[in-house]
Amino acid sequence: MDPKNYEFVIRENPTDVHDYFLQEGILSKGDRYFCAKLLKKNKSKMLLYFVVLSDGHVVSLKNTPFGGFWVEKKVSSEAVQFFLEELIIVLRQLSCRSIKIVQAPDLYEHNNPLIHYMLSGFGFELKGMLLHQFLEDRKVIKGLLMAKLPKHKKKMKKLGYTTELGSIKNFNFLKDIKNWRKIRGHEYNVQEESLINQISSFPDRYFLISIFQEGIAVSHVLCVKLTSNSLYYYLPAINPQMQVTYSGEAMIIEVIQLGDSLGVDFIDFGSSDLDGEANHSLIRFKSKFTNSTANKLTWVLEL
Repeated sequence: MDPKNYEFVIRENPTDVHDYFLQEGILSKGDRYFCAKLLKKNKSKMLLYFVVLSDGHVVSLKNTPFGGFWVEKKVSSEAVQFFLEELIIVLRQLSCRSIKIVQAPDLYEHNNPLIHYMLSGFGFELKGMLLHQFLEDRKVIKGLLMAKLPKHKKKMKKLGYTTELGSIKNFNFLKDIKNWRKIRGHEYNVQEESLINQISSFPDRYFLISIFQEGIAVSHVLCVKLTSNSLYYYLPAINPQMQVTYSGEAMIIEVIQLGDSLGVDFIDFGSSDLDGEANHSLIRFKSKFTNSTANKLTWVLEL
């Protein structure tokens, strides 16, 4: 590859919008926000959004499910090498101390095998790995619903469950989730103000599913269209005082129905860690409704 065919550009506080709408992350005082791009004939081939923290460490991205490199269709190994070489030069010029990249799982970025290979070759160290479980393929999603819905509707009626689904009108559900997780002894690391701002700014990307029994909330799950062709299962919680055997499955099937109605290519049911270790029962439960897996990798390079 002739590097002259490519151009590396970097911009602070970029204004362009990416399909992954959380590309900016959540900024704090002293943070600097950048976008690095690899261009060919003035067209973007590969990009990386990142934040330089006030302490000089770099992260792509901050307080989001993931960030990492995004490729427009396909890219060569030489192009990735050129991009990484130029990126590291700029980060050193900015006196950065390290860079952490949380790369989206493979279903979001099909060039991941090449990207991970090149990162390793540049001395990036693998510092984290999370297993994500997916329900992939529109036909499979429809087929699963056809098989599950008749029984699901009967169960819902028998339990007296009703479902509310739609755009978010108030944020009372966050209080429920916080209280329920506290009762269970689980962490609640949600930055509520930032989440509320994101939902308010991108109302077409967030969907709340709530199940009720005689007016009392049984469960909530916040679903997010992280990209236009995907649905992310985020912040699920079940009321410990209202839980029955079917509560979890009811919530999952409602999420799958939402994914089908939105016409997404896959549903990301996220990771299943508990205090840094595999939550085997949760992985087993999700596997009843998923058909593929992919790892989210975290890479770090000391500068």
